[in-house]
Amino acid sequence: MDDLVTALLLKETTEKDTIKFVDFMKKLTFKVACDILFGIHDEATQEAFMDDFHLVFKALGSIYLKYPGPGSPYSMGLQAKARISHRFLPILRQRKEELSTGVLSPTNDVLSSLLASRDENKEPIPEEVVVDNCTFLIIASHDSTAILLSLMVWKPSSDKQFYSKVLKVGLSATSPVGLLTRILKLYFNGEKSEQCLFSSNERQKKNGE
Repeated sequence: MDDLVTALLLKETTEKDTIKFVDFMKKLTFKVACDILFGIHDEATQEAFMDDFHLVFKALGSIYLKYPGPGSPYSMGLQAKARISHRFLPILRQRKEELSTGVLSPTNDVLSSLLASRDENKEPIPEEVVVDNCTFLIIASHDSTAILLSLMVWKPSSDKQFYSKVLKVGLSATSPVGLLTRILKLYFNGEKSEQCLFSSNERQKKNGE
C-alpha cells in the first residue's frame, strides 16, 4: 500500500505548488479500495469507476425524483449504477475463471471471497448481489476514510504548534505517517498552509462566515 500511496502522491504533486487535499484524499482512498479490496489495478477502469461512484454517492442523499433533461441527482445516480454494473460484470466473470482454475484463491481480496461464497442452499451469490455489495463497500470505505485523513491534515495546517510536533516526530518515519509529514513539510509551511487545503467556500465555512 505504501508504494501505491507514494506513486499517487508523486503523480499528483509533481510540478505543482498546491493541491486540493480533500479531492486528493478521495482519489487516494478510492484507488486503495479498488486495488486492495477488489484487485482492480487498471488505472483507466479505476478512473471510470470513480466518476460513477461519486454520482451514486450523491444520489443516496438526494430526493427520489426523475425528470427530463440532464436529470436529477437521483436519475444520474441510477444511470451511474447501471454503468458500474456493466463494467463490473466482465471483471466478475474473469475472476470466477481465475478462481476455478486456481490462479486466485478466495482469500486474495473481498471480491474473490464474495464470488467463492455460497448461500444457505449452497448456491453461488448472484452477480447483481456481489456488485451491490462491492458498490456500497467502496462508497462506505473510501469516503469516510478520506474525510478522516483530510481532518488529520487540516488540524496541523491550522495549528502551528501542533504542526511542529507532528513534523518533529515524523521526520524519520518510513511509513504512511512519514508520508503525511512529507506532505505537511512540502505544502503547509507558515501562513500559506490553509491556502493549500481549502477552496474559498471551505475556508468560509471553517471561519464561520
